[in-house]
Amino acid sequence: MNIETLPIKSGIKKIIIESDGISELYPPQEAAIKQGLLEGKNLVISIPTAAGKTLLAEIAAIQHIMENKGKVVYLCPLRALASEKFRNFKRFQSLGVSVAITSGDYDSKDHYLPRYDIIISTNEKFDALLRHQVSWVEDEVSLVIVDECHLLNDQHRGPTLEILLARLLLRNTQLQIVALSATVGNSEELAEWLKAELVQSDWRPVPLKEGVFYDNYVTYSDFTTRDVIYRQKEALLNLALDSFHSQEQVLIFTPSRRSAVTTANKIGDKIEPLLGPREKKTLSDRAVSLTTNLSDPLSKQLVACIKKGAAFHHAGLNSNQRMIIEDSFKEGIIKVLCATPTLASGINIPAKRVIISSVYRYSVERGSYPIMTLEYKQMSGRAGRPQYDTEGEAILIAKQPHSVRWLMDRYILKDSEAVYSKLAAMPALRRSILGLIASKVIPDIDELLNFFEKTFYGFQYEAVLLEGKIREVIDMLIVWEMIDPLDAGETLRATQYGVRVSQLYLDPETAANIVEGLKTVIENGSSKIHPLAFFDLLVGTPDMVTLMFGKANQAVTERRFDKFATRLIKSAPTKDDIEYDFRLRDFYTALFLWDWVNELPIEKLIIRYKIGSGDIHRITDTATWLTAAISEIASIFAKNNPRYLFIAKKSESLSERVKYGIKSDAVSLTTIKGIGRKRARILLDHGIRNTTQLADLNQSKLANIPGFGIELAKTILEETKKTQESEQDRQLENTGISDFLH
Repeated sequence: MNIETLPIKSGIKKIIIESDGISELYPPQEAAIKQGLLEGKNLVISIPTAAGKTLLAEIAAIQHIMENKGKVVYLCPLRALASEKFRNFKRFQSLGVSVAITSGDYDSKDHYLPRYDIIISTNEKFDALLRHQVSWVEDEVSLVIVDECHLLNDQHRGPTLEILLARLLLRNTQLQIVALSATVGNSEELAEWLKAELVQSDWRPVPLKEGVFYDNYVTYSDFTTRDVIYRQKEALLNLALDSFHSQEQVLIFTPSRRSAVTTANKIGDKIEPLLGPREKKTLSDRAVSLTTNLSDPLSKQLVACIKKGAAFHHAGLNSNQRMIIEDSFKEGIIKVLCATPTLASGINIPAKRVIISSVYRYSVERGSYPIMTLEYKQMSGRAGRPQYDTEGEAILIAKQPHSVRWLMDRYILKDSEAVYSKLAAMPALRRSILGLIASKVIPDIDELLNFFEKTFYGFQYEAVLLEGKIREVIDMLIVWEMIDPLDAGETLRATQYGVRVSQLYLDPETAANIVEGLKTVIENGSSKIHPLAFFDLLVGTPDMVTLMFGKANQAVTERRFDKFATRLIKSAPTKDDIEYDFRLRDFYTALFLWDWVNELPIEKLIIRYKIGSGDIHRITDTATWLTAAISEIASIFAKNNPRYLFIAKKSESLSERVKYGIKSDAVSLTTIKGIGRKRARILLDHGIRNTTQLADLNQSKLANIPGFGIELAKTILEETKKTQESEQDRQLENTGISDFLH
C-alpha cells in the first residue's frame, strides 16, 4: 500500500515520505490499516521487531489529533523508551500537534499535561495520575497506545499495566486501545481480552538468518554451516573480528554489566589496530563528548573503549552516556556494542549481526536459569537494518557440542511462549487494591471481585481463585489503618492516610514499615533522628532499590553498622541472628545515601561502592521519593499527635538533601534552578549562605566566583528573584490577605 493512498492528512504523508524516506507500507502495516486502525477499532498488533509497529502508532496518533477526536496517551514500560518516542513524535510538531512527556514524580498531577495533544508516559506514571483522579484522562483521552504489551508477562511491570488497562476499559467504553506486542504464543487471547482485532504476522522487512556457533562453525536453522576463519581463544572475539572484516556492525548481548565491559574491552583491543586514521579521529572526537566532569573508572573505561571502536551499554551509565553511545552506534561510528538485555526492551538499535553470548541469567532467588524464548526473539529481532541490510544474522554461542542442538530447538526453532498474568503476586495485589479503593473506583468487595474478573488474570483463569488473597489484602489494609473496617455491606472506604499512601504510589507494606518506625521514634520520646536512621528505615522497604553487597564490603559495613546501631530506628540484630547478614546488605545502601548527602564526590562514590553514575541517579531518585513520603505520612499523623511534626520537617529537608546530594547548609541555595551540589558548595565557601544573600549580589560579583560566568550569573539572579516572589505569594496565600495587610 502506497503512503499517498492512505486516508490520512497530507501533512502526515509529507513527513513520512520526505523526512522518513518511506513510500510503501509493509504487509503487516497494511493489514492494520485495513482492520480499522484509523477507524477507532481496538487492535492488538503482534509482529516482529522492525516490522513497523512504531510507524503505525504514529500514524494513528497524529491522524487522531488532526481529526480532533481527542487526546492520545502513549504508554511505555521504560523511561528510556518514553524519551525515544517523545523525540520521534516531536517531528510532527510542524503540523500543530503538541507532545508532552511525563515520568517519575508519582505525587504530582502534572497540571500542564491537559494543554498537550499527545502525552508520552511510563505505565507507572499514568497509573499514578489515575490515582490522583485527574479529570482530563476520562473526559478527553480517546486513544491509548500501549507499547511492549507482551510485558504483561513480566512479574514486576506486568501487574501495573494489567490493572491500568482494566481500569481504562472500565472507565471509558468509547476508548480506542492499540496494543503493540512482540509475537507471542497467545496473541489471540490477548486480543479477545481487549475486545480487539488481531493483526498478527511473522513477516520481517529484513530476512533473519539464525544459527549457533561452536568450534569456529556457525550451524544455521536450515542446518547449513559456515566456517569462521579467525582463531582466537574466545568465540566472541572470532565472531566480532569476522563482522569487522565484513564491514558489518555487531550488537552483542551479554548477561551482566561486568561481562559487557570486559567483552567490549577485549574486542576493542583486537579491532583498534585495524582502524584507519579517519575512523580513529572520528571515534576520538566522539569519545571527547563523553568526557564530562566524571573521572570515575567506569567513565574512563567507556572513553577508552570508544576510542578503540567498541562500547558497552548498561544501566550503570547515565542517560547522557547511553544516548551518545546509542546515537554513535546508529551512525556507524561505533563498530561493536556490548549490551545487557535491557537494550532489547524496545529501544531502536538494530545491527547487521546480533550475538547472544549466553542464554543464562542469574538471580539470588533462582540461581542460574535459562531465559525464555520470547527474550531470545526480542534480542535476535534486532538483527537486520531496514533500508541497509538484505539479511540479518542472529547467533547463539554453544559451550559444548551437545548444546548446539539444544539451543537450536529451544530458541531458534521454537515459537515464543504464551503471555500469562502475573497479577496474583501479593505485592501487586496490595498496591492495586488500595489504589482502586482510594480512587473510589470500587465501592465494595463484590465490585472488587467483579473488577478482577475483567482483568487479564480473570480472563485467563477465574477471579474467584484470587478471592482468598484479595480478602487477605483487605485484612492487611484494615490492620494498617489504610481502609476502614468493613460494615455489613462490606463497603470499602480508604482512610485519609490510605488515600495518601495510594497517591504517593507506595506499596502499602512500605508505608506500614515506615509508620511502625515513626511510632517507635515517638514512643521513645526522641527529639533528634540521625539521617542514617531514616535511610536504614527506608532501605528495608519493598519499594527501595538497593546496591549489590559482596564479601569485600562486609568488614567495613560491619564496623559502621556497630558504630551507629544504637542510633537507628529499627532494632539492630546480633551477629548470631539470621537477619544480621540481610540487615548488613540493606545498611550498605544506607551508608551510600549517607555519603551522598555528605557531599562525597561522585567519583569517590563510584569507586567506593563499585557502581555507575546511572546507579547513583536510580538509587537517589527512589530515596528522594521515599523520604518525601515519610514527610507526607508524618504530616497526616501530626494532625492527631503534633509530635510527628518534627519528623515531617526533618524528612522534608532530608528529601531535598537526597535530591541534590548536599549537606543541610546547602538546602536553601539548591532551590534555585541552575545551582546543584557543586555550585552550592562554592557559594557557601564564599560566604553566601542563603537566597537572600544571593539576591543581594550584583551580576559581576557573582560572575567572578569560580564556576560562574556572566550569562550564568544573570540567569541565576533572575531565577533567585522568581523564587523569592513565589515564596512571598505562597506566604500570602497561607497567611490570608487580611492578616498580611495588618
